[in-house]
Amino acid sequence: MKLLSRNLIILIGGNVKKLITVLLAVFLVLGFVACGGKTEENVGVEKTAAAAPASVVSGDIPAAFTGDKKIKIALVKEWGTGTHMTMHINGVKNEAAKYGIEVNVIDANNDLQAMAEGIENAVTQGVDAILTSHGKKDALQASINKALKAGIPVIVFDNDFDIPSDVKPGMLVAMDQYDLMMGLLSQMSLVNYLDGSADVVYNRVANVPPTDKRHRIWEGGILPTYTGIKVLETIDLGTAGVMAKAQTALEAILDADKSGKIDAVYAVWDEYAKGFYNAILSSGKKIPLFSVDMSDQDLAMMQTHPEIWISSSAVDPTVIGIVQVRLAMLAISGQALPRYYSLTPVLVKASDLPTIKERPLSMADLSEFYAGWGSTNEFLEDWMTAIAAAQ
Repeated sequence: MKLLSRNLIILIGGNVKKLITVLLAVFLVLGFVACGGKTEENVGVEKTAAAAPASVVSGDIPAAFTGDKKIKIALVKEWGTGTHMTMHINGVKNEAAKYGIEVNVIDANNDLQAMAEGIENAVTQGVDAILTSHGKKDALQASINKALKAGIPVIVFDNDFDIPSDVKPGMLVAMDQYDLMMGLLSQMSLVNYLDGSADVVYNRVANVPPTDKRHRIWEGGILPTYTGIKVLETIDLGTAGVMAKAQTALEAILDADKSGKIDAVYAVWDEYAKGFYNAILSSGKKIPLFSVDMSDQDLAMMQTHPEIWISSSAVDPTVIGIVQVRLAMLAISGQALPRYYSLTPVLVKASDLPTIKERPLSMADLSEFYAGWGSTNEFLEDWMTAIAAAQ
């Protein structure tokens, strides 16, 4: 029953997700009462992790987390700069610290060879789990194979890899921010705001898994459906130092747009969006900006000029780190893991928020405006809470 409820909850999402959680909880209570059994405390709390093996009693701490052995995990990132990446790292560190887990963060600084070496060094050091962020499949698959064959679970964010045939299932989870939905939310925000007709400067970051997913919605869904949307220019400057580069690139395009033909700017990633925002401000124009991802800096910009930065679809990057750590703990404890897992995004709209003069907001404050923001019970088990309480 727990597995069924978890699958339904993940698939449905949003407010309906909460309703289904409550209904399932009621059904569980009625079922226990009808059978004459005892009801479990906190029946209404969402149980998102896979069922524990028979050797683990609910609430007991798994053997891997008892004794004197220090649990160690490695977080290997293609790059660690930018507010989104920093918040992700902090989410991992802070969640791991709750359970006394040691974290080694490896920032490859946009060097895929260094990222591969970081994964292999973690294997050599005998870590208990490896978390990754971004990277390229062809550059990292061999290193991922070494980790999996060494019995080290890998929790992947914004990428995916093959599982060797001689490695048991459940050793690798591919997580994302539900990038297909993030693309749809942000792009439909543009369509709705401009009534389906606009000349757009579009941001495309090719060969990066999350931005590729967002682009597929644009190319395969938005443009064929809303034929009044036209792309005037496409900006793709890779992933290194993009904020300043994006500002310079858009400033040149806006300077050349003497007739004022540009109706909107779309950013597939908020590091680009910040550069585009600065370029629009410096131009003196009021061109609406739509984007993906969110940070404290983004919020301040959106609140300062809500007439420019209209919306951004986002998942709290801190929550990404939290869920990665919990999935790693489940893997270390021997529990079954989902092959894929998508977090639920929201569309943050300037029109929903106070202006900067009324009240400056931080990312944490978004929980007041959007359900499910800022914290999560996803994959949180009773035994994890017990470990945290004992620290």
